[in-house]
Amino acid sequence: MDFISSHPSTPERIAIAVANAKQYAAAPTERDHKEFIEALDGLVYGDDPKEGYVRGRSFLHPNLGFTFTAPEGFSLENTPQAVLGATSSGKEALRLDAVRVPAMTALTSYLASGWIDGVDRSSVQPLTISGFPAATALARGDQWSFRLYAIRFGSDVYRLVFAARQISPERDQTFRAAADSFRRVAVDEAKNVKPLRISIVRVGLTDTVERLAKKMAVPDKQMERFLVLNGFDRDTKLKFGEKVKIVVE
Repeated sequence: MDFISSHPSTPERIAIAVANAKQYAAAPTERDHKEFIEALDGLVYGDDPKEGYVRGRSFLHPNLGFTFTAPEGFSLENTPQAVLGATSSGKEALRLDAVRVPAMTALTSYLASGWIDGVDRSSVQPLTISGFPAATALARGDQWSFRLYAIRFGSDVYRLVFAARQISPERDQTFRAAADSFRRVAVDEAKNVKPLRISIVRVGLTDTVERLAKKMAVPDKQMERFLVLNGFDRDTKLKFGEKVKIVVE
């Protein structure tokens, strides 16, 4: 399963982005900086709305009309190819993607067909998730074990893969509960989901880095994201009237 070994961590991605930017960025003038800050106001932050939204442990795709919630302790990231998730320890991961499987092909047959190596054929079984045809199986590699789900939704089959060093019965139940959270999204629910955007605000007399970071409409690591977004560190002293960037919904 390539997604476990090839997907860089968030700190690694930030370091790569900063290093690349430094190759091309010239020192801005004060005027350039003001115009740049003003141009960012209202810019979409994070997920491309066409590819769905991550909100905490949940992923919702208004256009495709489905949502699911990862197990406790997982952080999600949306990419054009798949929704990826991992725990902070790196000992568990997940991947959700979609493929086309002929309607006449049983999902049990699909899972047993060698989609990934190491499938335990005796573990393959049909099931129903939120009213949709589905199937599940276990697979094992040298260092990882996998719980696989295939869910037929519309014209696609969604593949939900949970990976762990060892899958205990208790952890397997947690993975099943997360798979069972896959469901159709109501029209009204889909309409109410809005993209996150950057908002430019002026620093008030009593504002601090900590106070402004708490206004960030992100599910986790508010301080870290605020510092990276503004190029600050924890010791930065803000100036009254200074313009800074926060994320709002």
